[in-house]
Amino acid sequence: MGREVWLTVTGEQKDADGRKDRNSTQCRAWYEKREDLHIFEYRERDPQSGAVTDSRLVFSKGYCSIERKGAVSTIMRFEPERELECMYETGFGSIPMRIFTKRLAMREVGSNFHGRVSYDLHLRGGDPMDCAVTIKAEPV
Repeated sequence: MGREVWLTVTGEQKDADGRKDRNSTQCRAWYEKREDLHIFEYRERDPQSGAVTDSRLVFSKGYCSIERKGAVSTIMRFEPERELECMYETGFGSIPMRIFTKRLAMREVGSNFHGRVSYDLHLRGGDPMDCAVTIKAEPV
């Protein structure tokens, strides 16, 4: 894969009542592979406010991490069969989260990358949400 890629990050959430939400971001990203690490860096701009968030996504066979700084700030780490805590920082305050990673998978197909993380998300001690994030990257 080249240095610059088209990155698509899709998040899916289903709450305890069965309500589903899905969001997707597609953007250009800088890609680097170091041994078994796949590193993506990209910038997101909120379409309504114009606020910018810089993101760094790291994917390997053993973990995935998503670090965001700017309009929204958080560091989320996903490790199979582990529950980890983190804070989701917004302009309206901090939200404590617990993440239990159920499954993590990745594969390279030619010069394309595919990754998926399935996890349970607990916000402020509430009922868990069934969530997943899918990452797809292809050369520009």
